[in-house]
Amino acid sequence: MIYEEFEEVKEVTLNKKVETEETKEKSKFQQFVEQNQKAINIGALAVIALVVIIFVVRYFVSKAEAEKERKASVAISRILPYIDNAQYELALRGDKNVKVRGEEVIGLVDIVKKYKGVPQSYVAAVYAGNCYLQLERYRDAIEYFKIALDANSGIVLEGAAAGLAVCYESLGNFNEAAKYYEMAANYALPIGVKDRYLYFQALCLEKIGEKNKAEKLYRTIIGDNQSEFVGPAKSALIRLGTIIE
Repeated sequence: MIYEEFEEVKEVTLNKKVETEETKEKSKFQQFVEQNQKAINIGALAVIALVVIIFVVRYFVSKAEAEKERKASVAISRILPYIDNAQYELALRGDKNVKVRGEEVIGLVDIVKKYKGVPQSYVAAVYAGNCYLQLERYRDAIEYFKIALDANSGIVLEGAAAGLAVCYESLGNFNEAAKYYEMAANYALPIGVKDRYLYFQALCLEKIGEKNKAEKLYRTIIGDNQSEFVGPAKSALIRLGTIIE
C-alpha cells in the first residue's frame, strides 16, 4: 500500500516536472515566433511558393510529355501502311501529297527528330533503321538502330540490336555482328527467338575463327531443343568435326 502511494506521488511529481519543462520550451518557442514572426511568415510563404512552382512545372512537363507521346504514336501509325507496302523511301521521308485531318504525313526521320527522347521516338528509330536495311543502306540503318539503343524497352532494344547485327554482318564485320546478335539474344524472351540469334552469332564466330565459342552456342541450341535451329546447329557441329552427344 505504501509502495503504491509512493509510486502515485512519484508519477504526479514527474508529470508536473515534464509539464513545467514543456511550458518553458513552449514559452521559448513562442518568444522566438513573436520575435521572428515576419521572417517566419516570409520563409513559410517562400517554401509554399516553391512547392507550388515545382508542382505546376511538373504538371505541365508531364502533360506536355504525354501530349508528345500521343502525337508521336499517331505519327507512327500514319506511316505504318507505307512500311507494310514496302514504300520505304516514303516511310522515311513522309508523304507530302497526303494529309490526315489537315496534317502532313511526316516520315520516320522527322518523327525521330521531332519527338527526340520520347519512348515512341526509339520505336520510330527502329522502323527507320529497318527501312534503310531493306534499301541496303547499311550505314544509315546503323545510325538509327544505335539511336534506338537509348530506349528503356526490352523489345525495342532487341530490335535495335538485331538490326545492328544484320547490318554489320552484311558489311562483313562479323566481330561486331556477333556482339549484337548476343545482345539481341539477351533481350529475347521466347527461347525460339533467342536460339535464332544464338545461331547467327555462332555463324559469325565461325567466320572469325572462334570455333570453340561457336560450338558452345550450337550445343546450347541443341540442349534447348525448342526451335527450328536444332537441326542446323547439329549440321554445324558436323561441319566443325565435333561429336554430337
